[in-house]
Amino acid sequence: MARIPQEELTTLKAASAVKTVAASAIAELEEMQVAHCINEAANCGQYQTVYCRPISDTLLAKLKTNGYTITNPVPIAKSKDEYIISWNN
Repeated sequence: MARIPQEELTTLKAASAVKTVAASAIAELEEMQVAHCINEAANCGQYQTVYCRPISDTLLAKLKTNGYTITNPVPIAKSKDEYIISWNN
Protein backbone atom coordinates (compact mmCIF):
# COMPACT_ATOMS: atom_id res chain seq x y z
CA MET A 1 0.00 0.00 0.00
CA ALA A 2 1.27 3.44 -0.84
CA ARG A 3 0.85 5.20 2.46
CA ILE A 4 1.69 8.81 3.09
CA PRO A 5 5.09 8.86 4.82
CA GLN A 6 5.27 10.11 8.40
CA GLU A 7 7.36 13.12 7.40
CA GLU A 8 4.68 14.20 4.89
CA LEU A 9 1.63 13.95 7.16
CA THR A 10 1.60 17.72 7.70
CA THR A 11 1.91 18.49 3.96
CA LEU A 12 -1.30 19.18 2.06
CA LYS A 13 -1.64 16.74 -0.83
CA ALA A 14 -3.89 16.81 -3.86
CA ALA A 15 -7.30 15.31 -3.19
CA SER A 16 -6.76 12.75 -5.96
CA ALA A 17 -3.55 11.56 -4.27
CA VAL A 18 -5.11 11.05 -0.85
CA LYS A 19 -8.16 9.43 -2.42
CA THR A 20 -5.87 6.83 -4.01
CA VAL A 21 -4.11 6.22 -0.68
CA ALA A 22 -7.44 5.83 1.11
CA ALA A 23 -8.78 3.36 -1.45
CA SER A 24 -5.71 1.14 -1.25
CA ALA A 25 -5.67 1.37 2.55
CA ILE A 26 -9.22 0.07 2.82
CA ALA A 27 -8.44 -3.04 0.79
CA GLU A 28 -5.16 -3.76 2.55
CA LEU A 29 -6.53 -3.20 6.05
CA GLU A 30 -9.52 -5.44 5.29
CA GLU A 31 -7.15 -8.23 4.25
CA MET A 32 -5.01 -7.69 7.35
CA GLN A 33 -8.09 -7.96 9.61
CA VAL A 34 -9.20 -11.24 8.01
CA ALA A 35 -5.65 -12.64 8.08
CA HIS A 36 -5.34 -11.77 11.77
CA CYS A 37 -8.59 -13.56 12.56
CA ILE A 38 -7.52 -16.66 10.59
CA ASN A 39 -4.00 -16.74 12.05
CA GLU A 40 -5.18 -16.30 15.65
CA ALA A 41 -7.59 -19.21 15.21
CA ALA A 42 -4.86 -21.37 13.65
CA ASN A 43 -2.54 -20.56 16.57
CA CYS A 44 -5.23 -21.97 18.89
CA GLY A 45 -5.51 -25.23 16.93
CA GLN A 46 -8.69 -24.27 15.11
CA TYR A 47 -9.48 -25.05 11.46
CA GLN A 48 -12.11 -22.39 11.02
CA THR A 49 -13.09 -18.98 12.27
CA VAL A 50 -16.20 -16.84 12.21
CA TYR A 51 -15.71 -13.38 10.73
CA CYS A 52 -18.52 -10.90 11.42
CA ARG A 53 -17.73 -7.98 9.15
CA PRO A 54 -18.29 -7.35 5.46
CA ILE A 55 -15.73 -8.95 3.11
CA SER A 56 -15.28 -7.52 -0.36
CA ASP A 57 -15.81 -9.70 -3.42
CA THR A 58 -12.14 -9.23 -4.27
CA LEU A 59 -10.99 -10.58 -0.91
CA LEU A 60 -13.53 -13.43 -0.99
CA ALA A 61 -12.09 -14.47 -4.36
CA LYS A 62 -8.53 -14.24 -3.01
CA LEU A 63 -9.42 -16.39 -0.01
CA LYS A 64 -10.98 -19.04 -2.26
CA THR A 65 -7.95 -18.94 -4.58
CA ASN A 66 -5.74 -19.57 -1.53
CA GLY A 67 -7.70 -22.69 -0.57
CA TYR A 68 -10.13 -21.32 2.02
CA THR A 69 -13.78 -22.34 2.12
CA ILE A 70 -16.22 -19.52 2.80
CA THR A 71 -19.75 -20.22 4.03
CA ASN A 72 -22.47 -18.26 5.76
CA PRO A 73 -23.63 -19.69 9.10
CA VAL A 74 -27.26 -19.84 7.98
CA PRO A 75 -29.76 -19.91 9.59
CA ILE A 76 -28.01 -18.52 12.67
CA ALA A 77 -26.56 -15.54 10.80
CA LYS A 78 -27.97 -12.29 12.04
CA SER A 79 -26.73 -10.48 8.97
CA LYS A 80 -25.31 -11.36 5.58
CA ASP A 81 -21.94 -10.10 6.82
CA GLU A 82 -21.14 -13.21 8.85
CA TYR A 83 -18.80 -15.78 7.33
CA ILE A 84 -17.27 -19.05 8.39
CA ILE A 85 -13.77 -19.23 6.96
CA SER A 86 -12.26 -22.71 7.08
CA TRP A 87 -9.00 -24.28 5.96
CA ASN A 88 -9.41 -27.98 6.75
CA ASN A 89 -10.24 -29.23 3.26
